[in-house]
Order: sequence, then C-alpha cells, then structure tokens
Amino acid sequence: MDPVRATQTQFDLAGRVAIVTGGTRGIGEAIVRHLAGAGARVVAVSRTAPDAAPGAPKDGEVVTLAADVAVKAEVDRMVQAALARHGTLDVLVNCAGTARRGPALETTEADWAYMVDLNLKGVAWASRAVVPAMRRAGRGRIINITSIGADLGLMNRAAYCATKGGVAQLTRCLALEWGSYGITVNAVGPGITVTPLTRPYLEADPQRVATMIKKIPLGRLGEPDDMAGAVLFLASDLARYITGQTIYVDGGWGVGDLDW
Repeated sequence: MDPVRATQTQFDLAGRVAIVTGGTRGIGEAIVRHLAGAGARVVAVSRTAPDAAPGAPKDGEVVTLAADVAVKAEVDRMVQAALARHGTLDVLVNCAGTARRGPALETTEADWAYMVDLNLKGVAWASRAVVPAMRRAGRGRIINITSIGADLGLMNRAAYCATKGGVAQLTRCLALEWGSYGITVNAVGPGITVTPLTRPYLEADPQRVATMIKKIPLGRLGEPDDMAGAVLFLASDLARYITGQTIYVDGGWGVGDLDW
C-alpha cells in the first residue's frame, strides 16, 4: 500500500465510538471536532449539554450528553448512555477540568475538594467505567488531559497542579494495569492555551501575556486545535504501541530557560 494512504488509513476512526468529557467548549470542543473529522462517533459531555435525541448512529456524528464528571453516579450514567446508543466504546478523552487560582494559604477546603473530585477522581471513575466494554473488545484508548502544571510548579495554583500531577501518575499506573487488555492509557499536557476558561485572565493583562510568550520557543500561546492534534494521534492506530506517556504540547516552554 502507498505509505501516504496507509498513514491516512491509520488515522481513520470510522466505526469507532469516543466519549469526550468537557467536550462542548475550549480544548474539549476542538478534540470533538478532530475525532469526528476522522470519522468517529463522538459523545460530547458537559454539565450543561442537552441530551441528544435518539437516532441511528452515523460515522462522524457528534451528540451531546449532560453529566457532571465530579459525581461518580453521573460518570456511570454517562458511560451507560453512550453504550446504549452505540453498543461499544473505543476512546475515552478525559478533558473536563477546572483551575481555581489563589495562594495555597487561602485555598479553601471546598476548592480543594472540588478540584480533586473533578480533575482527578473524575478521570479515575470515567476510566474505570469504560474498561469493561473496552476489555470485551480487546482494545481501547484512554487519553487524559493534564497540564504543564503536572510537571512544573505554577504560582498560586497548588491545588490545580497537585490534581494534574495526580492525573499524570494515574495515567502511568492504569497503563500498567490495563495494557494486557489491549487498552492504552496516555495523557496530553497543554501549555498555556487560549480557551474560554483562560481568556479573561489573559486579556486582563497584555504584559503578562508578553512575558509568557517570551518563555515559549515557538513564540505564541497554544490554541485548542494544537492539543486536539495530539489527542487524535493517540486515539489512532499510529499510537498503538504507546502507553503510559504524557505528551506535553506547550510550544517548548517546559524544555528549558531561554534566558539562561
């Protein structure tokens, strides 16, 4: 087979079913578009999304589902609803998450609890919930969205970095446990990315943005589509022998110091 055609075939997700949590805006929305563009049937999940009307599943379609990933019962319902519609699950992208800035001494117990429930436990519950279906199929892709904050300390985001670091370690552990089932577990760690969540913070101080860009070798902030490309790769057959890894998509920020 022609090498170009072979590569295109390996990116083809026609017939595959994917769940993307946090899938209606920002990085999650871009991931949904990329997976559907490759032919996957995608269930885009968020707390406020309307549940899709019944219909015959089609390759490349996107349907929405309301679920709060911070609540285990909602996670289980999310997976059962996707299975009821499609009969199988091939890809899970754990993208739902939040960041609440503030000094560690002022971060409340409620803030800690919510970020742990959503950013870390939500990933664990969703991953566990999809395994029976993936194990029956003998294959599966679980892709977790972490952050450069999983590897680098970020000012005034102790709770956020702690939960994202937990996701990176969870990714490694689940890869070890579930590899024998044919399931790969990997992560994508975005750098500073312009999304509805970060835009107000970035727009409030243009000088802050200029300072950030000086630290990035590629000279710009990230866009959601930059992250989605890495997810599509990990969801594809091209990544079939990759597991337990975190790919940082940060424009080179985490490589080192440009000014040293």
